[in-house]
This record gives sequence, structure tokens and C-alpha cells, in this order.
Amino acid sequence: MKSYKSDSATPVMKGGRVAVVGGGNVAMDAARTALRMGAEKVSIIYRRSMEELPARREEVEHAMEEGIEFRLLCNPIEILPHTFPNDPKNPLNNFVRGIKCIQMQLGEPDEKGRRRPVPIENSEFIIDVDTVIMSIGTSPNPLIKNTTEGLNVNSKGGIIVNGDGLTSRAYVYAGGDAVTGAATVISAMGAGKKAAEAIDLAIKGKAQA
Repeated sequence: MKSYKSDSATPVMKGGRVAVVGGGNVAMDAARTALRMGAEKVSIIYRRSMEELPARREEVEHAMEEGIEFRLLCNPIEILPHTFPNDPKNPLNNFVRGIKCIQMQLGEPDEKGRRRPVPIENSEFIIDVDTVIMSIGTSPNPLIKNTTEGLNVNSKGGIIVNGDGLTSRAYVYAGGDAVTGAATVISAMGAGKKAAEAIDLAIKGKAQA
């Protein structure tokens, strides 16, 4: 989408105040990367406490060492945009100006044994930010199944493939988290290599036919 260009509709934002929503390893990576790209302040927003944070401990420690702020027991409920009704051509129109959050408290354990976060009534507050990075969950984007006719998915939205990575659509292959759910980069690379080999054979076979 050419987001490296300053006049892009969705440019890569550099500098400013960044909020990263999530508490996993990718959230830590996103926060530390934002800092390296020139952000003046980066905050990680996570709805549980430090004890429930799913990221590896060393990832958390490194983020803290670099000055990342941790907003714990805090859950976003609304992203607030700039609005200039009298100046619709203002370049900041609809860009992020803040994120509204609510304080949480830990309740009874859920089915996985983790204490369930419960909102505290009337505890809403606003964090002034210019950029919000969502780093929550690893489910496949529902747009894939909703906009691709004839693509079969499982109950969790994962794309169904055969041993070569071929989907229910002819000549359409898939691999990685969109198929298996959360896994490793290595397994995704392996799936890509296997699919590439199958695609090569399919193209050669079609050409010979």
C-alpha cells in the first residue's frame, strides 16, 4: 500500500506517542520497534496484571529496560480521532488523537485458570496518543473467508489445506498461522517452502498439458 510514502492514505507513523494493545511477544516487539522508529513515548496497554502477561519474561524485561511504559489492568474501549467539522481538508482529520481506556480488576479464574479481568465502573480515562498498534490474538483475518468464494475454513476460521498447502480453491495455497493458528515462524517458513514446491510442480504440469 506504499505506506512508506508521506502522502499515503495509510502512512507508517514515525515518532509521537504510541500505544500498543496486547501483552504477548509480538506486542513487546511492536513497542520496541516503535521506539527505534523514533517514538517519543510508547505505552503497552494490557487488561491483566504483570503476573498474567503472556510474553516471555526476557521480552518484558528488555522492554522495561528501554523505557516502555506498562499500563496494566487497563482495557481500551474506544480510539478517539481528531475531528475538524469546519475544516474537512485538515490533514489530521480522522487521525488518532487518543485512546479511551477503563481500569480493570481481576476476578475469578476463567476456564484456563487465569483470573478474569473485570471492568471497574466509572473508571474511564484517556491516554493521549498519535498511533495505536493492535497486537491481540492470532486468529486469521475474517475478511479472507468472507471475501473469497469457495475457500473452506474450519470452525476457528483457519484455512483448510491439504498436505501441499492447497486450499479448496484451485491454484490457491496457504500456510502459516492463517492455517494452523498461532505457531512459530519456522513452521510457517516450512509451509511456504512446501507450498512453493507444489506450486512449481502444478505450473509445470499445466504448461505441459
